Amino acid sequence: MIIRGRWRATDYTVSLKESSLAVAIGEQPIIVCDHTGRLYSLYTDSRHHRRSLSGQVLQKWQGSAGRERQWLDQAAADVLIDFAADQLQQLLAALSALDWTWLTPPDQSASLTEIVKVIERGAQFDHVRARSDAARFAEVYSPIGILPPDQYLALVLQATDGCSFNTCAFCDLYHQAFRIKMPDEFRQHLKRVREYLGESILLRQRSIFLGAANALAIPMPRLLPIFEIVAQEFPLSVRKRGKGEGQIGVYAFLDAFTGTRKSIDDYRALAELGLKRVYIGLESGHDPLLEFVRKPGHAHDAIDTVQSIKAAGVNVGVIVMIGLGGDRFAEGHVVDTNQVLSEMQLGTGDLLYFSDLVEEPTTLYPTLAAQHSIRALNVIERNDQRAAIRKGLRLQGVKVSNYDVREFVY
Repeated sequence: MIIRGRWRATDYTVSLKESSLAVAIGEQPIIVCDHTGRLYSLYTDSRHHRRSLSGQVLQKWQGSAGRERQWLDQAAADVLIDFAADQLQQLLAALSALDWTWLTPPDQSASLTEIVKVIERGAQFDHVRARSDAARFAEVYSPIGILPPDQYLALVLQATDGCSFNTCAFCDLYHQAFRIKMPDEFRQHLKRVREYLGESILLRQRSIFLGAANALAIPMPRLLPIFEIVAQEFPLSVRKRGKGEGQIGVYAFLDAFTGTRKSIDDYRALAELGLKRVYIGLESGHDPLLEFVRKPGHAHDAIDTVQSIKAAGVNVGVIVMIGLGGDRFAEGHVVDTNQVLSEMQLGTGDLLYFSDLVEEPTTLYPTLAAQHSIRALNVIERNDQRAAIRKGLRLQGVKVSNYDVREFVY
């Protein structure tokens, strides 16, 4: 439902969707919040801002060197959040004076009253409310390290904490010891997630992502009850407003080495309980490079795991890291990764992500690279590496895209 009004020479366009409300004041600012009023995004001064549930705000803009980004400090985030709330407060004051035009007709489930209700909630979401909300999030969730790009709006349910091996030299996302929640604890976590999100869950119930880093590494006798609890608490068949029945499913990460411990029948059993896609960080098909960055397992483990998953009727998402190993491993990385991807026989419904290496100073990777005199690949060399890995692959029905970990906000 979209309405438009004009007040004091300013055009207002308000769009209410099933999961969010967007308000455009002239060409900008553009404010988006969910149905509870939590700020989701703000476009102002030609810069995009995304607020995470944890309270952080990522600012992005197009600079002279291309796309640039930075995380705002707390004071700057507070100012931005108060600005959005103030704009919605002004809109509330102008509502009665505006002569609204319906650009799309209201339906039985949406009305001007409902629009006003969400605007009122957004107008109350100032920095004080936002900080309190972030504190509540920290009580419900452990830090969410990363998600695949197609799952950025998934409903994350944390069956585990930490990563099951946490040895990769390039990763600094998981700082907790790996732990599997007991069934009662996991069910309680789901209850708290539902209570915390409230109507915000509409924005994040496109799919369910089972966290954290490697949740499918859980042994089957403990994993099956977790899937059963998810199905009980969040039925996979959900009715979407005005759209009838829609199917959502369960998605999760899995490392290739641990993945070989599950059989086709295991994956088939998980599929029957809603598993739709498994994401595997291949990183490289070059075993010497995997050993160098201390990633467990070998390339053939990834091939075996992917083939078992696909044989069970479940799709995969494979992640390849561009620039990993720099100039020293570049040739082997390209040749062997291309070969491994070919043997996986990816097809319709599968995803292939190319993720550029981001050298975090808090990880071991920069030290290893320096010790072995490894030169990082420049932008042109990375683009060439990406193209070389793709060359010769038959990827009919496979969606291929880039995966910038610096863009992740939950």
